[in-house]
Amino acid sequence: MVFPDFVRFPRFVRSLFFILLGLTFTVAIAACSAPTPQAVAPGSTMRVAVVPNYPPFASKTADGQLQGFEIDLMNAFAEATQTQMEYVPLSFFDDVMRELYGNEVDMAIAAITITPERQRVADFSRPYFKSGMAIAVRDSETSITNLDSLAGKRIGVETGTVQASIARTIPNATVIGYDSSKTAWNELLQGKVDAVISGETAASYAIQTGSVRGMKLAGEPFTDEFLGIAMPKNSPNREFVNSGLASLIDSGKYAELYRKWFDREPRPLPEKIEGVGSDGIPDFPSPRRPARWTLPKAA
Repeated sequence: MVFPDFVRFPRFVRSLFFILLGLTFTVAIAACSAPTPQAVAPGSTMRVAVVPNYPPFASKTADGQLQGFEIDLMNAFAEATQTQMEYVPLSFFDDVMRELYGNEVDMAIAAITITPERQRVADFSRPYFKSGMAIAVRDSETSITNLDSLAGKRIGVETGTVQASIARTIPNATVIGYDSSKTAWNELLQGKVDAVISGETAASYAIQTGSVRGMKLAGEPFTDEFLGIAMPKNSPNREFVNSGLASLIDSGKYAELYRKWFDREPRPLPEKIEGVGSDGIPDFPSPRRPARWTLPKAA
């Protein structure tokens, strides 16, 4: 995992600790296999990691209850498959893969973009959402209109995301990582960064609902991304999860929840990402991603 530079010392220390810990125990981890993922069935309880700081996908109400499109989707999934959901709220997006690697959860749903890098360490369901990345700037900003115009700028990102990886490829840019997109947007409004690369859906929702005022999107989304439910590597539950998602799509429940949270019709979803090779890993770029932003394929 690539970690951006941080301006928050405690967060930097926390990330550095995990990096050093991973280096120290590489041999031990290789020698000791992680617990085997357990199969689920009707009547089972599934532990599901969520990151409730990213509305409208997942957030908390004033009294601490989980809400959002992903929460409603998983509740509907539980009903359709006759399972129970035990949600495991995580504070930071970059904690998700650690929970999956250690088999601490059965799955994670947190607006996770399916990428070749992530598919090396986790299994993914069929896509449940089509999104894209966008550049957020202050309302008064006129010089930033696309990725090329971010060269030499201060760019805010949420730590551990695909957006962070892309930002680090921009020439002479200073990349600053934050614990959430909302924190990055607030820093943008305070003039501490020049732009924020984030998910278009969440950024548009924040602007439309007024939760972030004084911000706009610069141009159109510059990628097509597919979000998937992540599971521990070699999970026996991928087909079970795919079957449950398919039933929600076929029954119209998925479209009902989509309209509730996004006030528009859902975008068509493939059963698998176009360009998936024989190794099961999708070939990037997606149709709208410029060639210079291509993510490396798995070996």
